[in-house]
Amino acid sequence: MNKYLAHFKTIAKHKILVGYYCCKCGQVKRGLMHDNSKFGPTEFFSSARYFQGTGSPIDKEKAEKGYSLAWQHHKGHNPHHWEWWIDNVGTRKNTPLKVPFPYVVEMLCDWIGAGKTYTGTAWNNKQPIEYYEKCRPTRIFHPETEKLILLFLRGIASSGLEDFYKQARCKELKRVYENS
Repeated sequence: MNKYLAHFKTIAKHKILVGYYCCKCGQVKRGLMHDNSKFGPTEFFSSARYFQGTGSPIDKEKAEKGYSLAWQHHKGHNPHHWEWWIDNVGTRKNTPLKVPFPYVVEMLCDWIGAGKTYTGTAWNNKQPIEYYEKCRPTRIFHPETEKLILLFLRGIASSGLEDFYKQARCKELKRVYENS
């Protein structure tokens, strides 16, 4: 199959899954807006060129070139990525900002959607926390954001996605997080 068509199908499937999970979490707007930039020329053509169907084309492009302009564009236009919330302008250190609640929810829906897109029926409730633990040493989160992420991921691992949907819709949890 043509790599461009295969890439389109993959990102469309991912977007539909993430949109569904966001809606289940009460984040309809985030679900509708999720990853729209992937369909624009800056991201689409570069990612399609590196498409392999088993993982992120961004990672493949970075491995080959050492960087990815598609990734630079994507993370700069999509605040559900943790990198969007790092401030290092004028300093020599990366300062993590507290990620707003709706973007934390969308980020986790993104991880789940990516996991299901690439692993299909092999996906299970422990995958999101296993993915996070694998990537954790390279990620920089505000302490309160990391607590919320871990609360959600542990809930998914022990009780499943329905528990996550309930927690994500909990106004009290959102209020406590936003005021901490």
